[in-house]
Amino acid sequence: MSAAANSASYWRIAGMSYLKYSSMCAEVVRGCLKEPFLTKAKPREAVYFKSVKWTDGKPGKPVVTEVIPPEVTK
Repeated sequence: MSAAANSASYWRIAGMSYLKYSSMCAEVVRGCLKEPFLTKAKPREAVYFKSVKWTDGKPGKPVVTEVIPPEVTK
């Protein structure tokens, strides 16, 4: 293994994005939780996208454009 690959992040070596890597790590941590922490962490699995339209250099009101339930993200 070269020195550059040795110092690179594991997620980069694996060929995935940081968001995918962090999502996988969060999924593993949530899978290890016991009650009552599991119930509290379950809603955090949902993924949503928020968009903000900018006009004249000022942000407008944020709008949730898409909600992905936890079953779809796995």
